[in-house]
Amino acid sequence: MRRLFFLAALFLTACRQEISANPPLPVVTSALMTVTPTVTPQPTPIPATATPITFAPPQPLSSGAVSIITLGDDLTQGVGDDGGSGYPARLLELVNQIRPGATMTNFGQSGWTSTDLINGKDGYFGQLARALTEIDSSIFQGRSVVVLVWIGSNDLWTLYSGKAEISESQETQDLARFTANLEAILFDLRVAGAQVVLARLDDQSKRPAQTRSETYPDITAEELERMSLQIQRYNTAISEKADFYGALTVDFFGSEFFIQPETLSNDGYHPNAAGYDLIAQAWYKALIEILP
Repeated sequence: MRRLFFLAALFLTACRQEISANPPLPVVTSALMTVTPTVTPQPTPIPATATPITFAPPQPLSSGAVSIITLGDDLTQGVGDDGGSGYPARLLELVNQIRPGATMTNFGQSGWTSTDLINGKDGYFGQLARALTEIDSSIFQGRSVVVLVWIGSNDLWTLYSGKAEISESQETQDLARFTANLEAILFDLRVAGAQVVLARLDDQSKRPAQTRSETYPDITAEELERMSLQIQRYNTAISEKADFYGALTVDFFGSEFFIQPETLSNDGYHPNAAGYDLIAQAWYKALIEILP
């Protein structure tokens, strides 16, 4: 009997240790919150529905403080900004002028693709799953929520890495994958009750990157031209899915601050502080449509 009691106690102790080792998801604070992902990725497939869901067009957010969540990669995390805050902190300052008490939670992670945003990477939770938890928490507190999504840069560089010649068929498959990821992201966010703003991508093949030869030493001029065309296909998908899921868009395609030295960091790829100022203003102009 004593042996059975000892084994039972050992089992319960192990269970408690396993539970405590899984850190809780963050709580939205009254200031900008940049979040490091927690462990164990959880894929988020599009739920099967018997009846098609119709999504309403973008709606004005209810009065009072608003919760803003940002999802994305380097440009959302703020790479290139000496202060490290990127556009989210700047945007929060602008929004707080008309919506005092607004909060911002930034899940952006450098190097992540649209697939990583959903499934996670290197043993970390995906940004989407964590955003859904933030949405639930904010709505429970009576706050309206808007999610800003800026993703696709690393999808393109992963495709055109110079490791092998890319065929048209591979480009078609890549576009289908990216489009499916957009649908999964938008579906979950909109069903959860958030308004969404999607970013259309700039033409990264035209950025005067100083470190491109180091990061992608084998990429060719032809591949950069093909990347430029694929970006346009990505943007078409972004616009179409935004229309279908009732999301707003902010358009960075053709934006000069991605090619001018005055608004780029020393690497010639990521924005500097002046660049992030302009990026924050672009997001604000899009948001103002639903922030009466």
